[in-house]
Amino acid sequence: MKKDLIFAPILLVIGASLCLLKLTGMPVHIAISVLGVVVLMAYTVATKKEWKIPALEIIMRAFYGIALITGIIIMNVSGLVALATVHKISAILFLVLLVVLLLFKFLSNKKA
Repeated sequence: MKKDLIFAPILLVIGASLCLLKLTGMPVHIAISVLGVVVLMAYTVATKKEWKIPALEIIMRAFYGIALITGIIIMNVSGLVALATVHKISAILFLVLLVVLLLFKFLSNKKA
């Protein structure tokens, strides 16, 4: 749980800053997303044995991957509204699942 309290807030800040594309600009958006990949990989390695709901943990990470891949495609091909929508929805779902899983871990440890 201590590792979750270290990594999850960092990922939340990264996710929130990625939502500020109009303020940060594309180069900063790309740098933050790469930093997010590094933090997410470290978070996965550090907490894999502590996963309470492994399927949701995997799905959460898959949503980040989908957002990353669709973001790369959007940079190279413009005018794909459906792909931009998938990019935004998967990024939001990543953040929602991150919060849900963190709350679940926090509440389940509090009861024990």
